Amino acid sequence: MASPKIDNDLYSRQIGTFGFEMMGKLQRQKVLILGLKGSGVEIAKNLALMGVEAIGIKDNDIVQPTDLGSNFYLKKEHVGSLTVASACLDSLRDLNVNVNIHTVDGMVTEQIITRYDVVVACDANYNTCKSINDICRSNSLQKRIGFIAADTFGMVGSIFVDFGNDFYCWDPSGQEIKQALVTGISQDERALVTLHTDAPIPFQTGDYVKFKEVGGMVEINSMEPVAITVKDRHSFEIGDTRHFGTYTSGGIVTQVRKSITIPFKSFEATSKNPNDENCLMTMDYSQCGRAQQLHWITMAHRIDPNRIQELASELNSNAETCKVEEIDQQVLESFMKYCNFKISPMCSFIGGIVAQEVVKFTGKYHPINQWLYCDFTLPPEIIKDVDSSTEDLDPRYAQQVAIWGRQVHERLQQARVFVVGSGALGCEFLKHLALLGCGTSGDGKVIITDDDRIEMSNISRQFLFKTRHVNQCKSKVAAQSAREINDALNIEPLELRVGEDTEDYFHEGFWSQLTLVINALDNIKARQYVDGRCVWYEKPLIESGTLGTLGNVQVIIPHTTQCYSESQDPPETSIPLCTLKHFPYQIEHTIEWARDLFQGTFFQAAMDFKAIKQQSEACKDITMERLELLQKLSALNATNVRRGLITIAIEMANSLFVNEIQQLLYSFPPHHRTADGHEFWSPPKRMPQPIKLDTNDPDVLLFILSTCKIFCDMMRIKVHITKEDIHDFGPIPVAEFKPRVLKLAKDNLNVEIEAPAPLDSEKHALMDIIKKRLVDFDSIEFEKDNEANMHVDFVWASSNLRCRNYSIEPCDRHKAKMISGKIIPAIATTTAMVGGLVAFELVKAICYKQLKINHFRNAFCCLATPIFLQSEPLPPISTKDSEFDPIIQGPTRALPPNFTVWNKLIVFIPNGTTKQLLDWLKSRFNISVVLLSSQNICIYNSFIPSHAKRLSEPITQVSFMINAHCSFTKRSPSAHCIPLFRIWQ
Repeated sequence: MASPKIDNDLYSRQIGTFGFEMMGKLQRQKVLILGLKGSGVEIAKNLALMGVEAIGIKDNDIVQPTDLGSNFYLKKEHVGSLTVASACLDSLRDLNVNVNIHTVDGMVTEQIITRYDVVVACDANYNTCKSINDICRSNSLQKRIGFIAADTFGMVGSIFVDFGNDFYCWDPSGQEIKQALVTGISQDERALVTLHTDAPIPFQTGDYVKFKEVGGMVEINSMEPVAITVKDRHSFEIGDTRHFGTYTSGGIVTQVRKSITIPFKSFEATSKNPNDENCLMTMDYSQCGRAQQLHWITMAHRIDPNRIQELASELNSNAETCKVEEIDQQVLESFMKYCNFKISPMCSFIGGIVAQEVVKFTGKYHPINQWLYCDFTLPPEIIKDVDSSTEDLDPRYAQQVAIWGRQVHERLQQARVFVVGSGALGCEFLKHLALLGCGTSGDGKVIITDDDRIEMSNISRQFLFKTRHVNQCKSKVAAQSAREINDALNIEPLELRVGEDTEDYFHEGFWSQLTLVINALDNIKARQYVDGRCVWYEKPLIESGTLGTLGNVQVIIPHTTQCYSESQDPPETSIPLCTLKHFPYQIEHTIEWARDLFQGTFFQAAMDFKAIKQQSEACKDITMERLELLQKLSALNATNVRRGLITIAIEMANSLFVNEIQQLLYSFPPHHRTADGHEFWSPPKRMPQPIKLDTNDPDVLLFILSTCKIFCDMMRIKVHITKEDIHDFGPIPVAEFKPRVLKLAKDNLNVEIEAPAPLDSEKHALMDIIKKRLVDFDSIEFEKDNEANMHVDFVWASSNLRCRNYSIEPCDRHKAKMISGKIIPAIATTTAMVGGLVAFELVKAICYKQLKINHFRNAFCCLATPIFLQSEPLPPISTKDSEFDPIIQGPTRALPPNFTVWNKLIVFIPNGTTKQLLDWLKSRFNISVVLLSSQNICIYNSFIPSHAKRLSEPITQVSFMINAHCSFTKRSPSAHCIPLFRIWQ
C-alpha cells in the first residue's frame, strides 16, 4: 500500500518529533473511540490534529447540561436534542479535513472492531472492557488490534494498555541517534573508548553502538553492535579488543537503535492479577502504594459501582500479586465521593497520554506497561466541609463544584488571569479557563496577549485555530474560540509582546490587579521577564513548556517556592567559529554554516547596497568580495539576468565547494604536522576534498536554482529560472584556483588568511559604480515555513554539498529545516497533557494563601518512554551571612536575615534622595552603606568622589540618569519601592 502524502507545512513540528517513517504509519491508522464525554473528546481532538487516517466515535447518550463542563465541543443548543457523538462530529471534522471522522451506531461487534487498528474505551464498565479486549486479542481476521481503557473518576485517572502478545516496538525511546568522535581505544579485555567532546558523553550504559572510520584498529569497524558501560564524561567500556590492531587515529561511534518485544497480557488477567508492581505506574512518589490501592478500588467500581468497598477488599484478598495490607479508607472514601464527576483538567491529562499511547501502536515509543494511575485529590484545606450546592448555578459547573465547592468556584469566576502567549499551550490554557468558568463573574477577566500571526504549521497542535484563520491575529482568534466554549467568558485579547518596550501598557496598575499569571512562552528571555514582574508584584505564576514528547510544569507561589529564574537549564552550547568556517564534523555544523551563508549573501548584501547608496559609516566594513558580488548583481538587466544569475550562482558554488577547499588543502596538505609535531588532520578535524560540480547532481542543481530564486526576490525581478535553463547553460566553467597564504593560530584551531588588503581606491571605485546603478535591493530574512521561497532549499543544498566536502553524512530536507529554523518539535498530545497539569495547579494557586508548599506539584513527563513524575516545588533560595565573599574579599551579612527574592523593603520618602535612603537604612539596620546598586548598575559608591553629588539628588533621578532599569514603582512621587540587596560592611 502506498503511503499517503505527508503535508510538510501542516505537520512540520510533528515530523520533528515523530520522523517521516512514523508519520507514514500514523496516517494509515484507524481508531475507534467509545465514549466522548470527557477524555474521549480530548483523545479524538488530539488524534485528529495529528492526522490519523480515520476516527470512529461512539457515544449515543443525549447531551446533558453537566456535560458542558468537560466537553469543549458541546453547546447549550445540543442539550436534550443530540447525542454526544453527533454533537461533536462537525467540530472534530473541522480540526483536520484529511482525517475521516465518523460516528458509529449500533452494537460494537467484532465486525466493527476489526475495521480499526486501535480501540479506546472511555469510562466503560468491566464487562465491556473485557469483551472488547478479548475481540482485539483474538478475532476471526487474526488481526492485531490495540486496546486502551481510559477512565476519569473525578480527581483520579486510570489508563490500561494492551497491544497483544509479543508486541514489536522498533524504537522504544524515540530519541535521535547520537554520534561522537573517537580519540582513543585501548587494547584490553574491557577496552576503554575515549571520545572527543566538550559536552557530557551522549550515550548511556546499556546503549548499543557501532564504529566506523577507525584507523589502526580496523577490525572494530566491522564488529557487530556492542553494549557499552559509561565510565565518565568522556569514555565508555566495550568488549575485548586485545586481538585487534593498535588504534592510531579517527573514528566515529554511532548509537544503534535496539528493538524490543513486549509481552502484553489481557485486561481480564491484569485486572485480577497484575504482572507485578512495575505494571502499576504512579506519578507521585509521596503516594507510595497508591497505585495498588487505586487498582483494586477502581476495578471494584468497574464491576459494580454499588459495592465498591466490599469488592475492593475481596479483589485484594484474592489477588496473587500487588496485594495491600488493607484498603485505605481515606483513599476509598475520597474516590467514592468524586468518582462520578468529570472535570476538564483530568480529561485533558488522560486524553493527552492516551492519544500518545494510540500513536505508539505504530511501534515507535514504549507503551505504558500496562496500568497508569494518577490521583490529584485536592488538599483538605480547600475542600473540607465545602458548600457544594448548585442552586442558581450554571449546571455546566455542577460537577466541579461538587469536588471543590462554591467558594473555590467563585474565586475562579472572579479571578483576573493573564495568559502570556496563545500558541499551543496558550490554546489549551484558554480551553481550561473557559471550561472552569474563570473570568465569568464580577470583576473576573482573562487577558490573553500574543503579537504573532497564525501560520499553517500551527494548525496541527493549536486546536483553537483552523486553516481559515491563517495570517490572522493569534490572540483574537483564540479569544473568540474560547468564547465559543463558554459564552460567559470575559476575555480581552491583546497584540502586545510583554517586555520592557511595553511597560507603558503593562504598568504597575496592570500587574497589581491580576490574580494569577500563566506563561505560554517559547523563549527564556520572555519567561524571565514575566517571572521578574510576578516576583515584584507577588503574583502566582504557572510556568510550563514542551519539547516533543517532553513536558514540564513549574508552580511559582509568592514567598513559598523558588521563582523561575532561580532554577534554569544550562545554556545551549555554541559552535566555535573555526569549526563552522573550516573544520566541521557534524551535520549541525554544516547547517549552521549554510544558515550563516544565507544571512551573509541575501540579507547582508542588500544592507551593504543601502549603505553604499547612503554613503554611511558601514561602507568601510564591506569586504572586497561582497563589493564584487554587488557589482555583478547590480549590472544585471532584462536581457542578461537569466544567464547572469546562473553564472553568479555557479561562481559561488565553485568558490565555496571547490576553491576554498583546495586552499585549505594547499595550506595544510595530508600528513601536515603542527608546530608541536601532532598530525594536523586528526580528530575532531576531518580532511576535506573538493567536489566536482555537475548540474546533473541534485544538490548542485538545487543550490543554483535556490540561489537564483532568492536573488530574484532580493532584486525584485520576476524571472523564473528552471532546471532546463541551467542544463542549457552548458558545462560548468571551473575558475582557476589561485592559492593564498593561510596561517594557523597558536591554538592550532583558528585559520587566518594572509592576503594584501585591497586598496581603498579599488573599493571606492567599485562603490562609485554600484552607487550609480538605478536598482534597489530588498534584505531577505530567512523564512522557514514558506516552501515556495526556497530558503530551506538553499540551506539544505549548501549543507549537503559541504557534507560531501568533509565526508559527513548528509541529512534530509526536514532536518535541515528544523535545525536552520531553530524549530522546536511539538505535538498535540504533550500539549494537552501539560494543559491538564497546569489546570490542576491553577485551582490550587487561586487558593494559595490557604496552602503550603507540599500541596503544590511541579511535574516532568516524557510520553515516549514513558515517565510521569511529580514533585514538591523547591523553597526560595535564602540569602545568608557569609564569612567570606569572593567578590568583596570579606564577610557579608544578610539584612534582614535569610531574605529571598520575594522580600523587599518599602520606603516611604517623598521625592527621596539617595542620602535620605541611606539614612533610612542606617536607622532601620544600624549600618553605613558604602555601595548601593540596582541589578548590575551602581547607583552610589562612597569610594568614587563624583558620586558625592548624587547624595542630594532624588534616587529615581539618579537611576534614570545612569539608564538603570530599576524596580521603582510609579505609584506616586511619595512612595518608592526598592529591591532587597545584601549590605556589605
